[in-house]
Amino acid sequence: MTVYVDSADRRDIHAAAQLGFVKGVTTNPSLMRTVTDDPLRHLKELLTGEELTEFYYQPCGAYADLREEAEAAWSLAPGRVIVKSPATPGGVALASRLAARGVPVALTAAQTPNAMIVAEATGCVAVIPYVDRAWRDPRTENELVAALARVRRGTTRIVAASVKNAGQFTRAFSDGADAVTAPLAVLRQVLDHPSALEAERDFAAEYRAERAGEGA
Repeated sequence: MTVYVDSADRRDIHAAAQLGFVKGVTTNPSLMRTVTDDPLRHLKELLTGEELTEFYYQPCGAYADLREEAEAAWSLAPGRVIVKSPATPGGVALASRLAARGVPVALTAAQTPNAMIVAEATGCVAVIPYVDRAWRDPRTENELVAALARVRRGTTRIVAASVKNAGQFTRAFSDGADAVTAPLAVLRQVLDHPSALEAERDFAAEYRAERAGEGA
């Protein structure tokens, strides 16, 4: 099970790394637009840190050609960057060309089981379904992650995105996701349970009381 932070903000990425259970970063054009007008330069700056190892980058259209942007992003760190491409006819055509050149690609917005079939047919390393969007969209299966997992025949990973709360985080893994990506606020909720916090406080209080008794 792998966890990513969904953000392009350096502060969020640093804070997520400090949680101890986050492996990488997912970005998209909307997230990039909030922090930069030069996504490739920003990605290069993010990659200079060694805190998190994997980065999912979706071409933003800020330059002349999406394929060139995708290859430029991947070339910044071939062992760490996975390119995202939409599960649309144009996006799949781009994914196929990139995969043929050895670029690892994930089909994003994988909102039907057919996206998994196509991803495996084109050699994509992952599919990225939007979990919360699936629940809100009557045209999409509520059990989207499970539906993708049922038709999988190879090693294509399911990276669940659009996760809005700790319940959706848990459910995505239960339904068969290999990884979940979520905003920093959601990742902080994952272990924010009153019983665990109370137990931590109780153990600390007992230790202090014992130490005080020894010194009496």
